[in-house]
Amino acid sequence: MPKIEVQSHPELTIVGLGYRGKNQAGEIPQLWGQLMVRADEVKNRDFAVHAAYGVSIMEPDYQETMVFDYIAGFPVLDAADELPEGLFQFTIPEGQYAVITCLNLKSINQAYESIFRWVMDSQNYALDLSRGDIYFELYGEEFMPDQGSEKFYIYMPIKEK
Repeated sequence: MPKIEVQSHPELTIVGLGYRGKNQAGEIPQLWGQLMVRADEVKNRDFAVHAAYGVSIMEPDYQETMVFDYIAGFPVLDAADELPEGLFQFTIPEGQYAVITCLNLKSINQAYESIFRWVMDSQNYALDLSRGDIYFELYGEEFMPDQGSEKFYIYMPIKEK
């Protein structure tokens, strides 16, 4: 697994489709397919940022239920007052994050396990849940599955111990 780096990430609002559940039947990949069909409905999209974000939001009882919220979306210039039916917006908080490079979608679970282990074993950093139990995936310019590249990044909020 690639090394883990500490990076800052600015506050960023995304708009996209939401899912709530355990992803037992591969609902999240299906969500991304639905988002691509509805991409033109995301108004005020920030095309200067060539990226899509997948945000996981865990509830306080996640360890017991394994149910979480996930939003697949695109960055926007400003938060919207109204959204088309079925679209959601979420603001990723500014902060410090542990970041791991994931080389393909098949290794996403392994990457999440590696980054969690890194944070738990770190002498310098701890998980930062002060803004919620939120993790996100950044699918940037290097993510081009049709051209053979599935490289993306997983961000986990951290704070110095």
